[in-house]
Amino acid sequence: MTTRHLLTGLLALLALMPVQTFAGELKKLPAALNPAKAYVVVEIGKVDDGLLYGSLVLARYDTEKKEIAEPATPAASKSPAGGTAEEYRVSLLKPAVKSGDQRFYIAELDPGLWVIEGANDTAFSLGSSTMQLAAGSATDLGVVTVYSDFADGEKRDVATSGRLLKGALMGGIFARTIPASVPKALDLRARGASDIPLPPVFAGVARPPEWAGEVQFGNHLGGLINRMGGRKARLKAQAAEDAAPQAQEPAAPKGN
Repeated sequence: MTTRHLLTGLLALLALMPVQTFAGELKKLPAALNPAKAYVVVEIGKVDDGLLYGSLVLARYDTEKKEIAEPATPAASKSPAGGTAEEYRVSLLKPAVKSGDQRFYIAELDPGLWVIEGANDTAFSLGSSTMQLAAGSATDLGVVTVYSDFADGEKRDVATSGRLLKGALMGGIFARTIPASVPKALDLRARGASDIPLPPVFAGVARPPEWAGEVQFGNHLGGLINRMGGRKARLKAQAAEDAAPQAQEPAAPKGN
């Protein structure tokens, strides 16, 4: 038997094997929606209007453990070749639609409680929003802006094409052309007329997110940490806490 015949037989065998589907990112527009799945769509531009594109990480959230959900580890004899798929976490890195500097991403997820775990090099461990996704649903996060959450008075230092060119000309390719990393945060707004329109398969079906609450969790992405809304969210939460009426201790009973 020649190598060619062996490969042909192997490919035919693989084609007959059942394919297990996992949550993941769709790199192309689906012809139809799977009623057993939940979909999340979002438009993202460049970080700080600079050189790098923004990205999101979505993860399943375990309410009992109050942590990012972990997949069940299969027995060694049942582990698939190449490792197990991360059905509990999806990174949005490859868009299904491009328009100028904007990118449109699609996530096909298992129904359940999901959280925006992070963006780019930052995990939103200090506070992020969860959303309950039902089977057959489509959630439009709208337009997300990923930005560097600079501290008050901190010098704004972002990666731009001009800075990259200047570094290459003056310091060579090994010059420090990428600024020091700063925790990222998000701004979300509804999709407008000037944004990437929803593809027909999602038009009339996709709905705004129904946030289920804010949660905290460990840093499983290995980078920086922040709140999803950044310093603005922290200051807003602090202002709300300060404005809340303070509980009054009951007065001590007067003696006779």
